[in-house]
Amino acid sequence: MTNEDKTLSCYTKLFPKWTAIVVFVVGIIGMYYLLPATSVVFYLWLGLCSLFIVKTLTQKQEKEPVLVVGENGIQLQNNQFYPFGDIEKVMAFSSKKLKFRSISFKLYFKKGAPVEFCVDDLNVKPQYLLDVINEKIK
Repeated sequence: MTNEDKTLSCYTKLFPKWTAIVVFVVGIIGMYYLLPATSVVFYLWLGLCSLFIVKTLTQKQEKEPVLVVGENGIQLQNNQFYPFGDIEKVMAFSSKKLKFRSISFKLYFKKGAPVEFCVDDLNVKPQYLLDVINEKIK
């Protein structure tokens, strides 16, 4: 949160760069010890590892934030703006997707249907985001 404009801009979390090193090491071990150089699987493994490493090392931060909590309200990525005066409460929900937990927020309005959005992959922790939104609603 910046002091000048009191807004909290949330972006999608980038994949950690250190995972490229892990994939490189695992890829080399897999190619050297497990796969013969004459098989198609060897070249498929080489291609997949290379693609992952290149994508991880060349990823860039998005220019537009996914979620902005400003002085007057909340703006989502789809340019929907929800003023704090219209929001009655915000609640966090945890659901299971495959074997992983996913955290979503649901905005309840004084009039109208609730809006749900996912906060799992943001660069701001969900608890901090929930605290900031609840502070602004009061």
